[in-house]
Amino acid sequence: MEFETWWLVLIPLIFSLGWMAARLEKRSDASVRGQLPASYFKGVNFLLSEQPDKAIDAFLEVAAIDTHTVELHFALASLFRKKGEIDRAIRVHQFLTTREQITLADREKATYELGVDFLRAGILDRAEQAFHSLSGSDMKAEASRQLLELYELEKAWDKAIAQAHKLREYGAEVPAGDIAHFYCELAAQFIDAGDLLKAKAELQNALLTDAQNVRASLLLGDIYFTQNQFEEAIGQWRAAERQNPWYLPLVGPNMWAAFKKLEREEEGISALLEYCTMYPSIDLLLVLAQAVEETKGPFAAFELLREQVRARPSLLGLDKLLEHQLRGKLDDDRMQDLRLTRELISKHTQRLERYRCQSCGFQAKKFYWQCPGCANWDSIVPRRAEELDFYPVSAKKAAHTQAHTH
Repeated sequence: MEFETWWLVLIPLIFSLGWMAARLEKRSDASVRGQLPASYFKGVNFLLSEQPDKAIDAFLEVAAIDTHTVELHFALASLFRKKGEIDRAIRVHQFLTTREQITLADREKATYELGVDFLRAGILDRAEQAFHSLSGSDMKAEASRQLLELYELEKAWDKAIAQAHKLREYGAEVPAGDIAHFYCELAAQFIDAGDLLKAKAELQNALLTDAQNVRASLLLGDIYFTQNQFEEAIGQWRAAERQNPWYLPLVGPNMWAAFKKLEREEEGISALLEYCTMYPSIDLLLVLAQAVEETKGPFAAFELLREQVRARPSLLGLDKLLEHQLRGKLDDDRMQDLRLTRELISKHTQRLERYRCQSCGFQAKKFYWQCPGCANWDSIVPRRAEELDFYPVSAKKAAHTQAHTH
């Protein structure tokens, strides 16, 4: 891997200025001031001949001779890291952590950078060890921030929660919404393990941390639903509407099922229709169409879809309308035309069905609470890409807007 030319100029310049300043400061004899260590020139030659490993050996030899070259090594390691050569960056930073001559601040910085190297390389246990060693240092807040990122990667949510609170004690900012999601992730793990009591406790912690965390209310509703407590489930989902109604599509099918279990189908259809009108969503519309078809028949469902698509035209809605129309009795030519039309539309709707992150633009068929692309929480709204293009809504602002309208 080739090195950029400007780095080849900059690294010698950094070292030579530092070396000469150190020598002049010491006021040693002229013969010493006028010479640079041979290892320094060897290192530059190795860089020029694209032999970075030998260059490292040479520069480390310089460091052993002269104690004023720390910045050179930080610059060299930074270059390696930017080039993706993490193993070489690790080598330089490890050497710096063992130098007795450098200041405590430089040693702590080297330890921190070494932890970052390990984190980039995916050596998480070594990264955790490096960051933990800085818990009593001046870099404790920076190290704690890296530990939080590490625990998110490991999905060690209990540790992430503890680290987030520690960061706040250090005076650093950690959004309440993020911490609430950590509690929700922990609750989800308890749900998977069948421990619903602990899951409920963690979800209550989430709501205590962030009263507007819609995910906690949705999950509490899901727990009540699995326990056949349908009235309580509906109550939790209605609470979610007050927090952020744009997330209701995530529980639409279960909400309709709960109303059916309670034999309150008309109330359920009325609620779904109200949501579709106030918070347009193709996913909610499909649940509503299914509910109408189950209670009033396929023709009523088709009429509903046609009315909704006329009110809010979309390719996704038209695709579902054609799907319903194809179920009816049509002559062969008409059926053939409709089938061809739907095939053409379906090809275009595949990309429109995706969810999209409003921070980095990442798109996925599956909904994520934390974007896999940029790792931001709540940056993906459970609305399809086409809906966001025609009816934009902000994931982060919707909850606050809703809170002021109730």
